[in-house]
Amino acid sequence: MTEQQPTTNAKRHWLFVDVLNVIACIAVVCLHTSLGAFHPEQTMLWKRQVAMQSLFIFATPIFFMISGMNLLGYRKKYGTATFFKKRAWRTGRALLVGSVVCYLVFGIFPSSFYGTESIAADFGIIGFAKHFLTNSINDIYWFFYSILYLYMLTPLLSKCIERKTMRYLVGLTGFVAVVLPLIEHLGVPSKYFGQLFGWPLFASVSLLYFALGYYLNNYVIPVVKPHPWIASIAFLLSSALMFFATLLDNGWRSADGLSSEYISYWSGTTSPLAVVQAVSLFLLFAWLEPRLQRIPQSCSKLIRLVSSASLGVYLFHILFVNQLIITPVLPQLPLIRALLYYVLTFLIVFSVKSVFGILRRKK
Repeated sequence: MTEQQPTTNAKRHWLFVDVLNVIACIAVVCLHTSLGAFHPEQTMLWKRQVAMQSLFIFATPIFFMISGMNLLGYRKKYGTATFFKKRAWRTGRALLVGSVVCYLVFGIFPSSFYGTESIAADFGIIGFAKHFLTNSINDIYWFFYSILYLYMLTPLLSKCIERKTMRYLVGLTGFVAVVLPLIEHLGVPSKYFGQLFGWPLFASVSLLYFALGYYLNNYVIPVVKPHPWIASIAFLLSSALMFFATLLDNGWRSADGLSSEYISYWSGTTSPLAVVQAVSLFLLFAWLEPRLQRIPQSCSKLIRLVSSASLGVYLFHILFVNQLIITPVLPQLPLIRALLYYVLTFLIVFSVKSVFGILRRKK
């Protein structure tokens, strides 16, 4: 019997991917406006921030899943050289441009932003190189360093996209990157399995989400009857469990009070609950694709337009989040701050893209 090949679909554009792009981008901003969760205190604000960390932790997993879905089968469309030109170069260029802009802004106006003293201390070309190579200009750019690593692996992984091979990759990576950290969090020292299972490649939870995106889109979604309501329940339940588990882990309702250092395990990307949350959200909107295709064309164009700005919003929203001028205005409303910063960043990114588009057309 021959190995089962991916189930393909004639659609060239998936609207649910655009929707997920927008949702995940908003979620990223929400995560960064709720970082107060990392400083436990007995306040309602802290609980709201923990809730946001739990509800929106799917952000980067969804981005990894979308990338894996779109890229692991790239050989059917173009060669490896074209793949690197279209993807790795585009991402690397975005990382470089974002780093240069943030470095200049932080270095020239260090008193206007949080945590920029080290950049101002050795501001210059050599200083930029040091900070760029250590991801200390804008640490949320870890995503770009991680996705570039996955791009380097993609020519190899694209040779292993048969159903059984992908199932093996997902299973093994899930065990090493998710199950073993769970065992350690439950109290078993890592020394008892570190030697046997300390495999750096499969310990990457980013790789797990990358592979899951392709596997779900090609081997689950086409053959499993859509159950959006089950996916919705799984998303809400996993999010709620992450919230309460994180509160309990940090000493909420305990006699000793809150822990001095925030324990983020349950609302982190390696948590099995986070995997359930991301997978259920991905499946939910993938199963809603037929309904999304029936919305008015003007709405679908708007969704695609907003989605196209997601990369720019990810790159530059931190300039609003970290600034010291607007932040004090809404200290108790991290969700409102996130939506405000998302809209402001989107408008700037859209305006800049429009100007460049006009200039290109005039050439």
